[in-house]
Amino acid sequence: MPKTYFIKTYGCQMNAADSAKLEGVLESAGYQKIRGSGSGDQESGYQDADIILVNTCVVRQNAEDRAAWFIQSLKGQKKVNPNLKIGLCGCLAPEPERNLKEQFPHVDFFIPPNSPEKLEEILKHDSHTSSPIPQTGMGDGVWGKRKASFVSIMHGCDNFCSYCVVPYVRGREFSRPMAEVLAEVKGLIEQGATDITLLGQNVNSYKYGLANMLREVGKLFLLPVTRYSLRFMTSHPKDMTDEIIETVAELPYVVKDFHLPVQSGDDEILRRMNRGYTIEYYLDRVKKIRSLRPQARISTDMMVGFPGETDEQFENSLKLINEVGFTMVNMFAYSTRPQTAAAKMPDQAPEEIKQARLQKLIAVVREVVRMI
Repeated sequence: MPKTYFIKTYGCQMNAADSAKLEGVLESAGYQKIRGSGSGDQESGYQDADIILVNTCVVRQNAEDRAAWFIQSLKGQKKVNPNLKIGLCGCLAPEPERNLKEQFPHVDFFIPPNSPEKLEEILKHDSHTSSPIPQTGMGDGVWGKRKASFVSIMHGCDNFCSYCVVPYVRGREFSRPMAEVLAEVKGLIEQGATDITLLGQNVNSYKYGLANMLREVGKLFLLPVTRYSLRFMTSHPKDMTDEIIETVAELPYVVKDFHLPVQSGDDEILRRMNRGYTIEYYLDRVKKIRSLRPQARISTDMMVGFPGETDEQFENSLKLINEVGFTMVNMFAYSTRPQTAAAKMPDQAPEEIKQARLQKLIAVVREVVRMI
């Protein structure tokens, strides 16, 4: 009877892409996937798995807490089945100043982000593995036979936004060679993929040019190219160049979606966040997009309760929501992240103020989206 696995994923699409790679390693080793029932943290069915991987996120406290709760809940499962292997993966694994083995003694191994080869090494030394595991490597990334596929074109981040822990847990920015990425995309197309998303913490700063990448991927599509959809995420507003906007507007297979996380509608807050742009610049990017593609969908992220945020500065964020008319807004309250500059800033907002502002923001966004 084949061994089985279950992967629980928290966080962004980069984590989803990492989980797909881990799936590929496990299936190459002869494991079969267990599909849980239910959703979110109430998902079940994983109890019969031989190996459970929890792919964690630490960008926000809520995601970290949920992942930690799920990992702790597996302690009882380990007692029921001592042969169960539990792996903690993702951004929690390399988090500095944290003794994870002490916090989670029932976890068997830890795998940092974007490291499927670590799982290969673990399985090779695992007596449960009865057949040799083929070498996969990051460039062999045909990790599943889905119509929709994620392809990482870069990893890490060099921006060091004052509230963000990503550079500390995913490392500095590294762009994969274009030839390597294109080989992966070609493999996915040959397996039937028609919807491809290029991923990175900041794809706009891809070393070899995001606009060039969008064009080169199009050359791999079979005719007619309009049956394909090409997307990219996540973008940083400061690196959203005219060239990228014009290329997206021009190429028929690139989906006209622009996710531009603004984070705040106030210039002083943006400066303290170390975002590298002003609201005037941001609105210029929006104007450029709509001048070429009036029907383009523009979405964003908005944070409330950043240290020192005044009522007036919060109101500026609400004004921006109304002015731009976003099609979708990811909304969240600021949460302190270890090692970040914002964690050391004075005037940390009380939780009740953050939650009150978040509820007001939600109400404004609902009304704006309803009117679009």
